[in-house]
Amino acid sequence: MLLKFLEEKYLVSARIEECSSLIQEALNEAGLKNVTTEKQVPPHYLLVTYSPGWVGKSLEMEFVFKERQNGTEVSVRWSYAKEAPSDNQNPAEFYKQEKERKQRTERLIDKFKNKIGATDILTS
Repeated sequence: MLLKFLEEKYLVSARIEECSSLIQEALNEAGLKNVTTEKQVPPHYLLVTYSPGWVGKSLEMEFVFKERQNGTEVSVRWSYAKEAPSDNQNPAEFYKQEKERKQRTERLIDKFKNKIGATDILTS
């Protein structure tokens, strides 16, 4: 099954070596349940799964870290919904739920960004 993602970049005023543990701690503080590290390649990559209450299965969050002069650039991919409704699903209801899941994920991301002290990096 394909998933839809929200992608963002942040600047965190911490050394690259500290970012992975900082992020895992912030995910727990943001209220995520069942956060599990699936893959970690220190200090540049972290893949975690979580099980939000609004989705019946685990979703992935992928973090890529890049050292910058004034901190660490963190690129994030947050999955939030399936790509398309299944054959037996009402398309209108599916897209309504997808919009709600995206909004919930965006609120979660804002909470998470506050916890790690991140500032957005604008991409063109």
